[in-house]
Amino acid sequence: MKKLMVLLVVLGCTAVLLVGFSSRANVRIGTYDSRAIAIAFGNSSEGMQFVSTLRAEMMKAREARDDSLVRHIENKAGAYQKLNHLRAFSIGSVSEILQNHQAEVAVAAEEAGVQTIVSKFELIYRGMGVDTVDVTLALTRIFKPSEQVQKWISSVPNQKPLPMADVLAMPAGR
Repeated sequence: MKKLMVLLVVLGCTAVLLVGFSSRANVRIGTYDSRAIAIAFGNSSEGMQFVSTLRAEMMKAREARDDSLVRHIENKAGAYQKLNHLRAFSIGSVSEILQNHQAEVAVAAEEAGVQTIVSKFELIYRGMGVDTVDVTLALTRIFKPSEQVQKWISSVPNQKPLPMADVLAMPAGR
């Protein structure tokens, strides 16, 4: 009889816990494919502005025959290209890009009903009670992609990201 009472108490506690867990709303996390963001940004007026500024700085440095500055700008341009390749072809972070658009990211989060947004490549584990919502397209719209860029973005999910080491090993100019 005593064992039966203990068993009933344990079952009752378990039922209360299960009801408590099942009545909670799941946490909703927005995820995005960082490669699509990189492509949208890289082909936007904002993304191209950096390259234009770098070219102008390079022309000035060459006109001034400042070889040290020319080398510095060449190194910066090469690093920027590698960074963009890591972002567009692998799983490189685009947080630095999105930080400049926090208001638009907040709107995308609100529209999707998510509490946070993270790259799908950085979401290593998702437990029970967590739902993910893809907000990639909403985030790419921040950069006003052309029809051609939208086509490129739509093909991104069909491609597996390249390993970062492979991207870093790509020869310059690719």
